Amino acid sequence: MMGKGYEQLKIDAEFKNLIRPLSREEYAQLEANLVVDGCREPITTWNGTIVDGHNRYEICNRLHIPYAIQELSFEGREDAVVWICGNQLGRRNITEETRKYLIGRQYDAEKDINFRRNANGYNQYAKPASKERRESSRRTATRLGDKYHISSGAVQKYAKYSQAMDTLGEKVPELVPKILSGNYKISHDNIVALSEMDMKEVKELSSKIGLGSASHIRYSESRRDLSNEPDKNSAQKPASMPAIKTMPEYDPDSLAKGLTFTIPSWAGSIERTRTMSDMDAVSSETKNQLRETLRLLQSEIVALLAVMKEKF
Repeated sequence: MMGKGYEQLKIDAEFKNLIRPLSREEYAQLEANLVVDGCREPITTWNGTIVDGHNRYEICNRLHIPYAIQELSFEGREDAVVWICGNQLGRRNITEETRKYLIGRQYDAEKDINFRRNANGYNQYAKPASKERRESSRRTATRLGDKYHISSGAVQKYAKYSQAMDTLGEKVPELVPKILSGNYKISHDNIVALSEMDMKEVKELSSKIGLGSASHIRYSESRRDLSNEPDKNSAQKPASMPAIKTMPEYDPDSLAKGLTFTIPSWAGSIERTRTMSDMDAVSSETKNQLRETLRLLQSEIVALLAVMKEKF
């Protein structure tokens, strides 16, 4: 592990999409913690590409907070994907949608790893490729099912879910984080059906998600049902589209309340630093970084007070 500093690291879109997206409140809290406590956890990389710590990397570089780097070694991309999925699945605060997606991605990646190793001669008595791949898939599904306390069939179903989500991500990337965050409840079958629609239809449906204050939103004006059944059955289908449930509307007080609870910890840290630190012994580099951060904080406080004053 390297000492703390700043590095130009690479960001891989596939790897970043495997990381659970933070809500605005969570991102603000992470930023506040980094300002007060510094970056305690290293940014984890593989060949200079981030595999964990994307948000910390962005915040630390923006606010000039030094961080350490931990470089891992993998045989290939699939191995890195497996590590990222397993690392994310070990977190407590992921949604059920994200959990299904990550298990599905891990399953597909491990299948590819096992097939690659057999093809490279790890199994000298390997059966024909198609049969070997099927057997490897079953073993992988069983093992991951045992690990995550679900059936092997559920693991394979989650793989179809993750494949559909990746297809959706290519068509409407802004929709995927909304689904994985749990803010919009869409069934497995509807996810698959959406992924099979053309880009124009998906974008049209996506633009209507979250509009209005109703707890359910229907797309009765759409040409096709989300079940994607043939038109000949349209007479048997209800006129309205299947409901997509949304979470309650965003609370306008949430960020302000979070900041109100966070600031006392900042004040306490500043007071402890002021009263307990020997500033004559602190390095010039550290004092300059602290000075710059305090000035930034002061500027933001003045700006926020000005905005609040305008509202009264």
